[in-house]
Amino acid sequence: MRKLLPICILLIPILSKAQTYTSYKATNGVTYHLNDTVRLGKGSASDGTFLYIQDRGIPTPLPGPTPTHNLPKAFTNGGVIIKNIKKSKRNGIDKYVLVVDAGGIFRFSLYIDDAILACEVQPCQTAATKAQSPTYVADEIKKLKDLLDAGTITQAEFDAQKKKLLGE
Repeated sequence: MRKLLPICILLIPILSKAQTYTSYKATNGVTYHLNDTVRLGKGSASDGTFLYIQDRGIPTPLPGPTPTHNLPKAFTNGGVIIKNIKKSKRNGIDKYVLVVDAGGIFRFSLYIDDAILACEVQPCQTAATKAQSPTYVADEIKKLKDLLDAGTITQAEFDAQKKKLLGE
């Protein structure tokens, strides 16, 4: 038992690199849970495959570039089932990855926020959904305030645009 303790202590940083979650609210406003079905759009790679949904197969130990295995374009407008939700930090940026089952022998890593931006996942983040995000609205109101302070727009124009942005 005493021999296993040092090994367990050494494995903690490796095992805790990615945190596991039971749900995640993505940039498209949808909260994804374990065993939910994620609606797919179409692949964004030049050959129609899904660039942000890649198989989790064992990487080949051969020298040279590691081949990527994107989800095939046959899954366009289909769905995949969430089996795990992980958060990891890459170059100081939090990335959420959904481990999904597409119905075959492989599981796939779905880089959810990137896939939403590329419209590989539906609903995707279009200009309309981006306009509804709190950060976007705050930035636009600040820009309008700067225009008001510079005398470029009137108070009435500022108020009308602000109401429009706030959905009032």
